[in-house]
Amino acid sequence: MSFTEHDVHECRRLMSACRVSQLAIGDMLTAAWADGDALGQFCERVGLSVTTAKQWRATAKAVTPDLRMLLETSGVFVSYSVLREGTRMIGGQSVDPGYVKLRRLIDDAKAAGVDRVNHATYQTVLGTAPPLAIVMDPQAREAEEVVDYVSDMDNSPNRDLLVSALLADDAVTRAELEAEFDKQRAEREEQNGQQPPKQPTGKLDPSAALVADLLALAAQSARIFKRLPKTVQLDLAQRANASVALDDLDVFTKRVRQIAAIRPVSVPAQRRPQREKATA
Repeated sequence: MSFTEHDVHECRRLMSACRVSQLAIGDMLTAAWADGDALGQFCERVGLSVTTAKQWRATAKAVTPDLRMLLETSGVFVSYSVLREGTRMIGGQSVDPGYVKLRRLIDDAKAAGVDRVNHATYQTVLGTAPPLAIVMDPQAREAEEVVDYVSDMDNSPNRDLLVSALLADDAVTRAELEAEFDKQRAEREEQNGQQPPKQPTGKLDPSAALVADLLALAAQSARIFKRLPKTVQLDLAQRANASVALDDLDVFTKRVRQIAAIRPVSVPAQRRPQREKATA
């Protein structure tokens, strides 16, 4: 069984009502009394954490009346999580002052006939998405925000663009780090009056190592392919784990193609598997 469009619309209706309530509570918490000990006492009485109260208050301040009207009339669904993302601060600066970027995404969604603003897409636009190293780290990926990002990215209508952006950001970060390391190394050598150290000999060429690893991976996948049944039934946990593994492989192959400038090519005839002869 699967969900229906009615389920989607009903859930969005309830989430929109919840969003309105959260903003209304946030408005309440902008009152002069809602600070210090009074805020803590109030939160205890109503069963709300102080951290959540402050988040709701900050979001309510940022979501102006005209934006609230746009959310109600645009026909594009925007979750409260997306609104909260826009209030994040980096280096003491708001990541989306006035929700200018969110408004643009709403306009783009309407023009494209898309009925929602995807959270992962908004994170990517803002630069608040987790980096590739975190997404690919099995331990770090257990964090709730990373789990949510990977799921949103996987189900986004812009999935391929988000994966490409993730890889591009990683390439830029690596280039910046390498440049910084080279700069620091040159400064140390200049201060110490030393010549750059010679590269060790006998070290496996990185290109050859990569190709060897890829061939080993291909051989392993071929063995797995031979064991594949014609059909298989997965439970929810197995399906989730398999989906994550396939996403990791997708990101890996895109990354290798990017760093090695490899384009998809037809498989040479001698490398193709033999076709099974058809029987009458």
